[in-house]
This record gives sequence, C-alpha cells and structure tokens, in this order.
Amino acid sequence: MSICMSKTIKEERLRWIRPIINSQIKLVDVAKVCPYSKRSLERWLALYRQAGVDALEPQSTEPKTQPKETPLRLKERIIEIRNRSKKCALKIHWQLAKEGIVIHQRTIGKILKKENLVRQYRVRKIKYQYVKAARQPGELIEIDVKYVPGTVLGMQYFQYTAIDTASRWRHLAVYDNQTNFHSILFLKEVMEIFKYKIQAIKTDNGSIFTNYYTSLTKRSDMTVKTIHALDIFCKENNIIHYLIDPGKPAQNGTVERSHREDQEKFYEQNKFKNFQDLQKKLKWWNIYYNDLEHCGLNGQTPNQYLKDYQLTNPPNVCT
Repeated sequence: MSICMSKTIKEERLRWIRPIINSQIKLVDVAKVCPYSKRSLERWLALYRQAGVDALEPQSTEPKTQPKETPLRLKERIIEIRNRSKKCALKIHWQLAKEGIVIHQRTIGKILKKENLVRQYRVRKIKYQYVKAARQPGELIEIDVKYVPGTVLGMQYFQYTAIDTASRWRHLAVYDNQTNFHSILFLKEVMEIFKYKIQAIKTDNGSIFTNYYTSLTKRSDMTVKTIHALDIFCKENNIIHYLIDPGKPAQNGTVERSHREDQEKFYEQNKFKNFQDLQKKLKWWNIYYNDLEHCGLNGQTPNQYLKDYQLTNPPNVCT
C-alpha cells in the first residue's frame, strides 16, 4: 500500500477535512488523531464551505497597516543616504540625529535589508573577541601603500596612507613610485601635519619599509647586513618601527579597513583626468573622511576626537 504525502499546505488541510465533508467521520473523531487542533479543523471546514478549495491556501498574517510604521518619506531619505554615501545603519542613525530625526539604528538596518542594500557575505565570518587597548594620539601610526586602481594617462600611481589608531585621523599622499625615498618623504609629511609627537609606526614587510625579509641583505646568522633607510630615519627621530607578521594583514587592520573605504567610496565613484585632478579629489576625500563619524569612536569624527583630546592634553607641551 502506498501513502501519498501532501505537497502543499492546501493539500494537507484538504486531506484532513475531506472525510468530514463526505460525512465519513465526525469532526470530534478526526480531532483525536489529527496533529492539528480542533479549532483549526473547524476554521478550515468553514473556509471550505464558504469559498471552496482555494480558501484553504494559507494567507499572510502580516498586518496590512502598522500605526508605528516608519513614514515613507523617512524611508526614502534613509535609502538616499545609503546610495549616496554607502554609510552603515549606525552612521545613518548619527547623521539623522544631527538633522533632528530620531530613529533606531536597528530600524534603519531592517529598512536597508528589505531593500537589499546590505553587504552580502558569501561565508559567515568568525567574530573574535579582542581586548581594545586605550591609546593616545600619536602612540601608534599604521602606514601602508595602496595601488591606485587602473592608470591615469597611462601612468601607475601609488597611494601612501597613514592612520592614527587612537583617533582614526589619517593623511593620504599619491606618488608616481613606491621607494624608500617616498616612504621617508611621506613620514616627514605626516610628522609635520599631525599635531602630536609620533611615538611608533607599524608597517607590513615590504621592501620599501624594511630589509628584514630580504635575503640578499642578511648574513649567514640571519642578521641584517644593511639597515633600512626608514629604520635609520625612525631611530634619528626616536620613533619605534613595528612590523606585522608575514601574511597577516589583519594586524594592520585599521589602515587596511580604510583602504576598503577608499576603494568602494572614492575610486569606484570617481574618474581622473590627470595627476593633478587625482591629487585634488583625493585631498577633498581625505578631508571628508576626517570629518566622518566612526563606529570605533562612538559616533565622533577623527577631528572632533582630537579637538576634545586637545582640551585636556594640549600637544607639544612638556608635563
């Protein structure tokens, strides 16, 4: 004997009420063996007698109207901000708060998700619990180089990035080459612009930052033959130079995260006529970045963080 299983909810409901409709069995007897409640059987039977088999199709229980529903104009405003600036729900919440609009960040997140405006991750990311170390401005600066996507008038350019891990303040510069000279030149620029004394920098193991992993500069006992020019400059200015572990860019995560912002919100949104145009647009983008709210600063901007810190710890003052 074969048993035909119901393929849809409508077929399942009809299977249980058909014997009652055909007067083969009473409803109370079906309720004794049915996995569904007697009240459900009565409701399905009433729907069938009222409108036939089609009435057994399950209907959405979502309310048609909601008195506390977010106004349509506010939804359009959230979508507009997201499409224009690519800000996350928390940053949109902060921006709307400055405009006098109070709306919870989770509500904004639900609106973005419903409009398919959230980032789609292929693999579920593992979240690690890190102990956040409280740092002071200038205590650690992360430095890295990013290739400018494509070419400008047939030339390849390189973006040097320095970001303060305490305030998220950063400085950008573009050069036509990446060499030891440009690394030192860029660090000099940062030292002149940044208000606080730079105590340490952290870089990857590229040859423009260190000789430690370049085999041609090592002796048989694995000591470095020639000290890198950047290390000499750091020693002269009492700056500690940290290196990340090989193949671990996450240890330079602050600057790497800012590079993703550059790629998605600057380079993919702009085209450059020449090198001067690239420099001009990059300068304005960095000004915007330093005045942008950061989740790691609890809604403060890098410039605002430095301004508040300066009130209690003025720069270049001996204690």
